[in-house]
Amino acid sequence: MRILSRLTWVTWSLAATMLGCSGTAGTSQPGSGTSGGMLGQGGSAATGGSAALGGSSQATGGSSNGVGGMASGGSGTPTGGAMPTGGSKATGGSASATGGANASGGANATGGNKATGGSNSATGGTNATGGSKATGGGSSATGGTNATGGSKATGGGSSGTGGALGTGGTTSAGGAASFKCDNLTMAPSTTGQTKPGGAVGGMKVLDWAGFTGAVSFTFDDNTPSQMSNYTALKATGAHFTWFVVGTWLNGSSSTISQYKGTLSDGQEIANHTYSHQSAGSQSDLQQNETFITQNFGVTASSMAAPNCDQSWSSVAPSVLFQNRGPCGNYGAGQSLVAPRDSTNAFLLPAYLPNSNEASSTMDTKVNDAKSAGKWRIFVIHGFDSQNGTYQPVPIGNVTTTMSNAVKNGLWAETITNVGAYWQGQKLISASATTSATWTLPAHFPTNMCLRITTTGGTVMQGGKSVPWDDHGYYQISLDAGSVTIQ
Repeated sequence: MRILSRLTWVTWSLAATMLGCSGTAGTSQPGSGTSGGMLGQGGSAATGGSAALGGSSQATGGSSNGVGGMASGGSGTPTGGAMPTGGSKATGGSASATGGANASGGANATGGNKATGGSNSATGGTNATGGSKATGGGSSATGGTNATGGSKATGGGSSGTGGALGTGGTTSAGGAASFKCDNLTMAPSTTGQTKPGGAVGGMKVLDWAGFTGAVSFTFDDNTPSQMSNYTALKATGAHFTWFVVGTWLNGSSSTISQYKGTLSDGQEIANHTYSHQSAGSQSDLQQNETFITQNFGVTASSMAAPNCDQSWSSVAPSVLFQNRGPCGNYGAGQSLVAPRDSTNAFLLPAYLPNSNEASSTMDTKVNDAKSAGKWRIFVIHGFDSQNGTYQPVPIGNVTTTMSNAVKNGLWAETITNVGAYWQGQKLISASATTSATWTLPAHFPTNMCLRITTTGGTVMQGGKSVPWDDHGYYQISLDAGSVTIQ
């Protein structure tokens, strides 16, 4: 009986100790993670330890078994035992319960290795907020290498805002000049040209945008054969100009729609006056300008004098920036415009082929421009005699010459695009080497550009660098009004 009583006293004493009855005043180890007892609440894996909300690795209160001890009454399976509540898999156990290895305070729980402040998955883990991929973290999240502040995000590296091609990059607003060049949609065939790396300066404007010469094909009077042959004309690869007469189009919505549809292909609609009268009239010219804007949604910049009458040269400057006329069947080498020459922009000469003129004859006129490095303007009314078309030329003859011009390296562009380049080039002195300023003429079209080369340095407009084009030039905006080489 005494032996049994003694054993009973020891058992109860040990149970009281493990249940924390003496833990409050027991061995306290703040450094090792205990709150009051070695295995009670605040033990080596309890709150305040190294891996939970401060504990080392396991449950809310015990290292591997019960809430405060091995079991409430023994080593088997009752409450507090190895398996039930408080046991190795129970609320403070090692594997599955609330405070176990995978439970609330376990390795993957709220305060565990992957919980708040943990290593991988939870709020403060390496991939969570503050982690390597989270806000301010590494590669993928808000502050990561690809996120805000990252290599491709706002303020980042090669592709984001501020990057090489983003805002501040080589082609947009942050560091490089960005502007439209509506007249330079065609480029010479040369590519792979290296950016000049010599002495700063040596600025030079390329003649005819870097092509061997220029040619503009213009078609007058909106005659019936023009739209019916548009597909063949477009297939040549040239851009060209329609000189329309308002009274001859007014009320014909389907024809207007057809001409308007060619604009997206790079063609131009320009002013051939409203009533096609020979004597110059500002009101007639302005009326057609209004008609073009209302029906085609564009502003005409060039005009063609009806019947090539030169009296329009004194009227055109009040409305437009250039005029085509006089025109005629000129001999070889005639009716050409040279870079920087003194040709009157309101008396631009044009070649008028004979009726049924052969393509070989027209090719000669184009080749004259190429060999001389000059600009040839053609004026053609139509391709058959419908409605009394003036001096028609068969469509096959015309398209053959247009195609040959493109193949032979001429700049086959609209009269406004070439004319703006020609006038713009003359605004920059041939002796300018590191800087130039200019003022555009009245009614000069917007989004017009020039192509320049240098011996070296950085081309600047509006405080931003102009990118190099590997066709062999820099494209500068005429709207900017100045350029410098630094």
